[in-house]
Amino acid sequence: MGGAGQAIGLAAAKIYFRMSKTSNEARFSHLALRQAALLRLSTGIAAAHDEAGIFNAVVRGLHDEALGYKFLGLFLLDPATGERVLKASVGWPGVHDGFRVAPGAGISARAIEDGKLNYTPDVRSDKNYIASLASGSEVDVPLKVNDATVGVLVVESSTPDAFGPEDFEILTAAADQAGIALARVRLLAEERRRADEHAALLDSMAALAGDLELNRVLQVVLERAVALLGVTGGEVAIFDQPAGELVVMASANIGKDSTGTRLRIGEGAMGHVARTLEPIIIPSYHEWLGQSAKYGDIRVHSVMAAPLLIGRRLVGAIATIHSDPNRVFGPEDLRLLNLFAPQVAVAIENARLFTDVQRQQAYFASLVRESPVAIVTLDQNARITMCNPAFESLFGYTAAEALGRDLDPLITTEATRKEAVAYTQAATDRAIHGTGRRVRKDRTLVDVEILAVPVVVRDERVGLMALYHDITELTKARHDAETANRAKTQFLASMSHELRTPLNAIIGYSELLREEAEEREVEGFAVDLDRIRGAGRHLLMMINDVLDLSKIEAGKVEVQPAPFPVQRVIDEVTATVEPLVKRNSNRLAVSCPADPGTMHSDEIRIRQVLFNLLSNASKFTEQGTITLDVARDTDWISFAVSDTGIGMTPEQAGRLFEAFVQADASIAARFGGTGLGLAISRRLCRLMGGDIEVASAPDKGSTFTVRLPVTAPA
Repeated sequence: MGGAGQAIGLAAAKIYFRMSKTSNEARFSHLALRQAALLRLSTGIAAAHDEAGIFNAVVRGLHDEALGYKFLGLFLLDPATGERVLKASVGWPGVHDGFRVAPGAGISARAIEDGKLNYTPDVRSDKNYIASLASGSEVDVPLKVNDATVGVLVVESSTPDAFGPEDFEILTAAADQAGIALARVRLLAEERRRADEHAALLDSMAALAGDLELNRVLQVVLERAVALLGVTGGEVAIFDQPAGELVVMASANIGKDSTGTRLRIGEGAMGHVARTLEPIIIPSYHEWLGQSAKYGDIRVHSVMAAPLLIGRRLVGAIATIHSDPNRVFGPEDLRLLNLFAPQVAVAIENARLFTDVQRQQAYFASLVRESPVAIVTLDQNARITMCNPAFESLFGYTAAEALGRDLDPLITTEATRKEAVAYTQAATDRAIHGTGRRVRKDRTLVDVEILAVPVVVRDERVGLMALYHDITELTKARHDAETANRAKTQFLASMSHELRTPLNAIIGYSELLREEAEEREVEGFAVDLDRIRGAGRHLLMMINDVLDLSKIEAGKVEVQPAPFPVQRVIDEVTATVEPLVKRNSNRLAVSCPADPGTMHSDEIRIRQVLFNLLSNASKFTEQGTITLDVARDTDWISFAVSDTGIGMTPEQAGRLFEAFVQADASIAARFGGTGLGLAISRRLCRLMGGDIEVASAPDKGSTFTVRLPVTAPA
């Protein structure tokens, strides 16, 4: 029966002892009845299966006629309010279960406060007495569970000083056994509740693990949370990390459909827990200062929210609500939510990852399906496992016809099979790119650009992917362009020869006539002859530029590297350009190391580039300064030609190196030229392994910088 049951048994034994000492038959009979009543009391308390059964067993057992207690009540403390709540009573007219006594009120408050039996022989003399009887006495016995006072047993009599030591012993024993029984049923209830919670959590985990579609998972999460916690409704939000916001993805019974609502971190209950990473209980939501304006139109009494975390990484948040003012969330609710939340976080993360994988799969499947390039995947035996519509269109095979077939025999001829097999074998280890000719189902040939790459999953090669781009038209266009280019080059070569011969004759005769006019002192012809010679030389220079450009484009200009002193090139170029510089009243300044050393490059082409830059600077500058700045490091040498001329806008400078293009039409009209010099200069620099760049601003001049390797590439 337990310790308190033994106490009641001890009280019964004492009665039996007194029975053995008496010879009065009536007295003996009375004591026997009391002993039987105490045994029934003990048995009734021990047999109770719940708290209500214990309370009723105590008051009804003590109300037994043999014990003589007429007015009894058993009160439990309400931990939230400190009030004593009547759980069972007998003999008190007009008093019902649930009756509450305020903290400190009534005589029974003393037993609560000091945890000891308190006896009041005359209740009328105590001002704290809450009148239930006109007069009498009262015994108050604390009810304890694990040494903590949880209630009080109140026993009254209408007769003053009606109780004695034997009563105190019986009532104390009854209260003690009730306390032990109460601890037992609470422990059983706690174990049962935890078992139910465990089962509910297992069911929830099974339900969550059984679905990987994010929206359905979130709905299941919410339904399980509402059922597990016994709340009105709630919300689940996921964390949108790029936006730094929570997005409500599921909502139930909160007064409106909040799905899609976005909350900043720190906004509202879920935003608060997302910021603190700690759960929160809000007893009265509409009095809470942190509420979001987005929920100002709902009628919710209390809110409990928790972050959904994996480690310390935020996945989302969950909030549960209750609209009943009498339902206040407590530590036990929070414990349940904290048990549930990690499972929810893992389920959401798994569903999100699954959704991301599905989205990526759909994305790449769409790319492959809609790609205009023919795509085919092969297994490790080079058999086709997938082909897209572009492959079907290019080669004429349907997917059903192609799947499972060996790729190379399917789309090659005997003549091209060896090359195709080599591509396939090489692509097992690395990406392969090239061009080739393949055959369609109807045996017509198609020129294709080929890219083949190995497919590796977790460091294991599982196959390869091949891409085929139809370049038949491109190949034809390239062939036509090459044919046209050859024709153009041949034409320009022929025309240059046909034009150069008479031009050289014109220039030569004009020079002879100029000399003869000087000998004969015929001054009137000299100016006209100079004009004829100048125009001829200008036309010859234009023809040479066009021919040089055509040769460069045709790949017929080759660099002829040879060692030469850099100083020689500088001296020759500056001497040649000096008359052009002085023509517009300009000054030429040269900045060069004392010994610029030697280069192993094409001296003629470098001289051509520098002369072109210096002559341009002279042409576009008047009464200014033209500077040639030479600098050298170990492997490179630079020639910077600067002027103080008209300069250019960034847009003009961007077009400057295009063939037949000048800065703008007004400049071409004013200064003349073909627009080929800079295009030829840049291409020559690149042939020698370097380049040419320009920096300019309107009315502030320009700087052209040639940077070349000291040793030109072979």
